[in-house]
Amino acid sequence: MPQGAHPNPWLSMWTQPKATIRGIVQTKPRYGVFWLSTIFVLQNIFYYLNFWSMGFDSRLYSILLPSIALSPLLGFVWVYFYGWILSFTGRWLGGTAPAFYVRSALAWSRLPMFICLGMWFFLFVSNHDYAFIQYAGGPSAFFVNFITLIVEIWSFVLLFQSIREIQHFSVGRSIANVFIAGLFYSVFTFLFILTVRFAYLM
Repeated sequence: MPQGAHPNPWLSMWTQPKATIRGIVQTKPRYGVFWLSTIFVLQNIFYYLNFWSMGFDSRLYSILLPSIALSPLLGFVWVYFYGWILSFTGRWLGGTAPAFYVRSALAWSRLPMFICLGMWFFLFVSNHDYAFIQYAGGPSAFFVNFITLIVEIWSFVLLFQSIREIQHFSVGRSIANVFIAGLFYSVFTFLFILTVRFAYLM
């Protein structure tokens, strides 16, 4: 825990994002970024593997082990790339926060993804044969994906409030920054995932 920050930022970020991120970036802006970005990317990997029903072709352990091994590297790429987009588009709107402040805000906004990851592992234990098969019978990933949608909304709120704090933006500029950056990021991500999927099928 960084000195001078909230006594427990892992708890306070859920309900006090502005005060929490202010304390983190003023004391130790890289605190927690590695773990949070890794967790976020790992649960995203699980989502797409389920969406593609990879469980038809592979056993659970052969999916889990590579996913866990790759998630730190992909998390590093994600937080730097998306953080760069947020920082770059933020400068269009007059933001002056350093890029590593923006990366910290981005990573900490994904804290609620711990819920999703926990639910995925519960699904692995309770229904491992169908964990990575979309629309499978039994305890389905549909419920996990529904909760993920709710968590994504809360993560958006945390990101919006965090960007507003570190960039000293108005409500409108903060929303614009998050929206524009998200649009650029979504287009790139869609193209990247499509490329990966086609490469797998070839």
